[in-house]
Amino acid sequence: MNKPRFYSILSIARSEYLCWITNPRIIIVGVLFIFMRTLAVEPLLERAEKMSVSLTVFEPFVSIGNSGMLVLLMPCVFLILISDYPIISRNTLLFIQRTGKFNWFLGQLLFIILAIFSYMGTLFLFSIATSKGEFRIEWSETVRMYSSRFPDEYNSFASELLPSNLYNQIPLITSVLQTFFLMSAYLFVLVLILYLFKLMGIKSAGVFAVFTVVGLGVATCSLKTSAMWYFPMANTIVWLHYTEILRDPVIPISKSYLYFTVIIIGLFICNLVALKKLQFTNIEQVG
Repeated sequence: MNKPRFYSILSIARSEYLCWITNPRIIIVGVLFIFMRTLAVEPLLERAEKMSVSLTVFEPFVSIGNSGMLVLLMPCVFLILISDYPIISRNTLLFIQRTGKFNWFLGQLLFIILAIFSYMGTLFLFSIATSKGEFRIEWSETVRMYSSRFPDEYNSFASELLPSNLYNQIPLITSVLQTFFLMSAYLFVLVLILYLFKLMGIKSAGVFAVFTVVGLGVATCSLKTSAMWYFPMANTIVWLHYTEILRDPVIPISKSYLYFTVIIIGLFICNLVALKKLQFTNIEQVG
């Protein structure tokens, strides 16, 4: 296997990234924006208006990353955007022959990391731009006091966006960082599964596998069974790790980071084994 060459890896990642951001399919992110605005941002804005106080600009992003519906939609939209990659053409095969399979694969991983952070960063910026809030580092009065002011709405949909499991247990900035990185790790796991099946030459099985993982995560989280912690979705939703009042966590969030680390390393090794066996003799093998 070829030794890593930084320039080759960077060139592959840059080429794939430029193709990705100029793909007309990227417009589907606009549809996700509509759902984010409707399901997460507007309910919080209505609460802030009702209390005559403002949100903190970061709160809508945390609500987006902890909404059961949006935690389903966010990976699904990303998988649609990324499902055609890696794209193999005749020119790509010539490029792979010069750089080597290993450098090509590392370039693909760098591209995926760039794509994930661009995707998450775009969602983050959109949530800030539509929050109409103030730049603060603490939870707003809208989030902390609304349930006590309006107890009849305690079990409403908006209350589930930012439950007391979050604002009673961890600082706002901590919840923002955990939401961002855990969702990024979730997306990376799904893409590694997709790539593994592509390298094995069974793309359709990979698509089925990743959507099965997402679906089982949704089902187990909805039922609140202990089995949900075997799937990435529960490990991604920050508030599930905490109780409403007691300081003892349901599951330490460090275990979720360990979970993703082990899964990513395991999938990376599986991808390398599949890559070693792959022969680029047919442009239809991958992509």
